[in-house]
Amino acid sequence: MPPRYSPLRRALHWLSALMILWATLSGFGALALAADAPLRLWVEQFNPQVTSVFIPFFAWRCVLRWKAAATDDSERVAHVVHLALYGVTGAVLITGVLMMSHPVRMFSLFTLPELIHDSAWLARLHQWHHAACMALAALVSLHVLAVAWHHLNGRRVLARML
Repeated sequence: MPPRYSPLRRALHWLSALMILWATLSGFGALALAADAPLRLWVEQFNPQVTSVFIPFFAWRCVLRWKAAATDDSERVAHVVHLALYGVTGAVLITGVLMMSHPVRMFSLFTLPELIHDSAWLARLHQWHHAACMALAALVSLHVLAVAWHHLNGRRVLARML
């Protein structure tokens, strides 16, 4: 069995997985609803709050991963693929914050102001955010398929994260 990750890295992995899956599924799902549908409005209000809180945890995870050294060629490939996942996730989070067109009240505690006021830039950021979300959904799908493929071939890589 491959060596296990530290409890902190495992916790940050599963937090990331939960957040990415939630934001991806709820975000794309909300787009399928009418613009004034109550569920869509709730998702569009909740997701910026929860993903903004997630940003420092994700940054912490990136730092820990960056410090981890790959020891063989297969681990180097996994390292590069994970860095791509992290890069695209970072792009989703950054464009998500930058594309806020109005202040966001953070769980009734404080307000995050919108950072960009130019409508042309906001439109670009929305496009980049949606493209990054689609790329992330594709990478996450490939990641899950790779884990399943490894498992079916006797290499239980998921055991490292349990």
